[in-house]
Amino acid sequence: MTRHGLLWLLAIIVIFLFAPLLINQADYESCVESELATAGEWYDGKEVQTILDRTNRLYGAAMVSTGIDPLIRKHFVKPMPSKEVAPGVMLPKAMTPYAEHLMEYWGNFLYNIWMFFFRVAHSWSWIVYLTPFLAAILFDGVMTRKAKLASFKYTSPTVYNISWHVIIAMAAISMVAFAVVTPLSVFFYPAVITFMGVLVRLLISNIQHSA
Repeated sequence: MTRHGLLWLLAIIVIFLFAPLLINQADYESCVESELATAGEWYDGKEVQTILDRTNRLYGAAMVSTGIDPLIRKHFVKPMPSKEVAPGVMLPKAMTPYAEHLMEYWGNFLYNIWMFFFRVAHSWSWIVYLTPFLAAILFDGVMTRKAKLASFKYTSPTVYNISWHVIIAMAAISMVAFAVVTPLSVFFYPAVITFMGVLVRLLISNIQHSA
């Protein structure tokens, strides 16, 4: 399990490192603006602002307080220098867009991480919304297991193992999706959380009698 976790973490790091080389700053901005616009259609302005505030707190704790963001902005985020590659020799026009894109790399890198935390913050809002459902489904799982223990009914290790592995896979895939620069539907969050809640119910209700 640890090995799989490291592989998923490596996948996220690879996206953070290489996506800024392939994606323009305008695409990052368009992606975030699209998700904000969709959120504005489904939530009121106060809730959208709450998500943004939570995003900035997460980003601040992970990137600003640690000194990573200030360090990158001070030493690596620079405006496009002169287009002269040598005294009197201008950079070819065909190369200018690529050079400008490379100069945006570190800014895009930070934007990608901010977007990741924005989606984490967004998902947390849905966890809060779905708290009554999650509490009910967890209670049902516990009571179902107790009923099975009292009546000596079969608890399936196969269902337990499959549920556990699917929960981990869904959590990992969601984290990778949070790092990808593609707009996520507002329904992505409740769908994943609800399905994971159902799986947790199956997991709890099929814990082995000896556990």
